Amino acid sequence: MKKTLFFLLLFCTGMSFTHAQGIFDDSIHTATNFGSVNSPGAEGVQNIIDQNSNTKFLDFDAFDGIGFQVDLLGVSKTAIGMEYVTANDAEERDPTNYEVFGSNDGTNYTSIATGAIPCISTRFFSRTFSFANTNSYTYYRVNFTGTCGTSNINQIADVQLFESIGDSPVITCPSNISMNNTTGQCDTVINYTVTANDTEDGALTPTVTSGLASGASFPVGITEIFMSVTDSDNNTSSCSFTVTVVDTENPVAGCPANIMQTAANFGDTTAVVNYALTPTDNCVLINPLPNFTPLTTINGKAYYLSDTSFFPQDAFNDAIAQNGFVGTIRNATDNALITEAVNRVGGAGDLLIGYNDVATEGNFVWQSGDTATYNNWNPGEPNNAGNEDYTVSQSSGGWNDVTNGTAYRYLLEIDYIPTQTAGLASGSDFPIGTTTNTFTITDLAGNSVMCSFDVTVDANLSVTENAFSNSIKLFPNPTKDVITINSVTNISIDRITILDLNGRIVKTITNIGQLSDEKTIDISTLSAGMYFVKIEDTESRIAVKRLVKN
Repeated sequence: MKKTLFFLLLFCTGMSFTHAQGIFDDSIHTATNFGSVNSPGAEGVQNIIDQNSNTKFLDFDAFDGIGFQVDLLGVSKTAIGMEYVTANDAEERDPTNYEVFGSNDGTNYTSIATGAIPCISTRFFSRTFSFANTNSYTYYRVNFTGTCGTSNINQIADVQLFESIGDSPVITCPSNISMNNTTGQCDTVINYTVTANDTEDGALTPTVTSGLASGASFPVGITEIFMSVTDSDNNTSSCSFTVTVVDTENPVAGCPANIMQTAANFGDTTAVVNYALTPTDNCVLINPLPNFTPLTTINGKAYYLSDTSFFPQDAFNDAIAQNGFVGTIRNATDNALITEAVNRVGGAGDLLIGYNDVATEGNFVWQSGDTATYNNWNPGEPNNAGNEDYTVSQSSGGWNDVTNGTAYRYLLEIDYIPTQTAGLASGSDFPIGTTTNTFTITDLAGNSVMCSFDVTVDANLSVTENAFSNSIKLFPNPTKDVITINSVTNISIDRITILDLNGRIVKTITNIGQLSDEKTIDISTLSAGMYFVKIEDTESRIAVKRLVKN
């Protein structure tokens, strides 16, 4: 069956082509293998030219590519383009490069086109690649190499070569677009214009074949837009461009106010202090993690993609070392979010998740111990072919069971908490004095803010010391230049010490004697801030007063 040309390009330039029709017709042409090919009976080479995307050509020997050739039975054709359709199974089996050859004797072939095939997760997706060629041939050979993942298998649903037979409309896409997010949102509205004209039909209206329409809200990240237009002669041209939405908005730290607390009992040197940060973000909060790519955070669980491949049992051990687990997927929504996030960062392929039946064959459980019962097995899975005790999620979101004999990148799940860079965790024993707590809050785009607050713990004074402290007055407070200290009783002062919030002594006054009159202290040289004034008498009683210096 012949096919009229349907071009779908992947790059950011508008292109037009002459009207073209398919060269291969599986009702009269026979495709034969080229190179080392190992195909199941129902997935042989003839499927590649039958123009039926529900069948495919499968080769278990992908190390040398997947190739075929067709004898046009003495009819010369000038090929100017190639259509390639992805097959039904996992993206990692798709080839990444192609080369087209022509011959007029079936033995001596000339290379007429080479190119790369960008990986894409969409199945049964048709793309057409044009090339310059003015020579006619009676034999054509096409060879594909590479894979989109770690697979040793190649698969292709359909391939068609096209010859020129007329004019196509001219379609023009805009250049790639980059915009910042709308404040408070994880997206922004993008408007764009795509034009199309035809020599016979005049102005035409292009349609979106993949991506979002003009005026839609585009999410943060990169969205590919594929546009197509068809004229009255059924000539089709396409173009594409990318829309990048950049998240430039910092998280909101949700930092608590400074905390002041008194030790519970006289003589206690610490006090348990609890606090809570309430950070928020317009998109996703997640901490950076060395050797892992951040993906998303769902219900307080942060998910990462390992940059390195691990054998499954090694991945389970590594996840524990990261204070987490190989990821749990709790429902269909989470499965879709994680699959999209992995595909977005270019991690398409088999992804190891935490579902396993290592302990009891057939009883799959999550490494984390989570009781979630959701699964998304592909048809016929799990089949335990060769002691398959682990699970991978493919680029389509479907799951397969696998053995411990192949290395995979894995999904790491850890509890999300902001990164603490100084101080003590909530619920810790804080010492008498001031402890500064500092946190860094980061979002998926790498925007970050600092959060800092002080926890000040006062000693619980005895009755005697409390009476001594109450008898001493310090004023004015706040003050700029001087403070005055007096007492309602005649007490003998040994020394007065002024300390900053870090406990560093900044001023000491001695030889004071009886505090029957007021004592004035010059603090004009001190920097603005909070201080503690420690007053000790000759009987070793201590009073501590807070001082605010303007």
